[in-house]
Amino acid sequence: MENDSLGGSRYLLLISESEEYIRKYITVVQTQFSKKVKFVRHDGACELATNSIQMFYQDQGIEQQTTVPYAHQTNGTAERAIRTILTIGRTMLHHAKLDKCSWAEAAMTSIYVKNRLPSPKFVLKNTFEIFYNSKPSVKHMRAFGRQTYILTPKENRLKWDPEARTGIFVGYEEVSKAYRVYDIEAGQVVISRDVNFDEL
Repeated sequence: MENDSLGGSRYLLLISESEEYIRKYITVVQTQFSKKVKFVRHDGACELATNSIQMFYQDQGIEQQTTVPYAHQTNGTAERAIRTILTIGRTMLHHAKLDKCSWAEAAMTSIYVKNRLPSPKFVLKNTFEIFYNSKPSVKHMRAFGRQTYILTPKENRLKWDPEARTGIFVGYEEVSKAYRVYDIEAGQVVISRDVNFDEL
């Protein structure tokens, strides 16, 4: 990407682009969701063809499929996924009138949203349903870029301190089931469950 993100990111990395993340993803899929990964398709890049990752695939019984170099159409699924993530993220970023440095947050939020949208691949289901065998709740979902008020716990403020700080909603934190909010005063993204949204 041409701009560093709020957190200093420079690249949109799909799990298919890092050996460490490939291992983690495959392990999570197989242990948390009881799904067997049968094959991995990649473009033959040297970082994806190391001896250690090849041994990992072999130990897991995973077939490797290599596409033709520079022939993006042979890896259509990944190319479409990237295009969709970028399109949704770019649309959210511009609609919210946020600076380009929020691109990584917009991309992550677009993935979160996309995983909860009906998919043409699965009849009347979405990716979330396929993995979790239940419909996702969308009650907590809010518009990207919405103004927020991050509540400060009583234990962390003095008697005359404000009860909340102004922020901008930039995404969801799945691990802790909280919101990612850009704290305007602190100049950084914070994670909090105690957020009020300006719904006007």
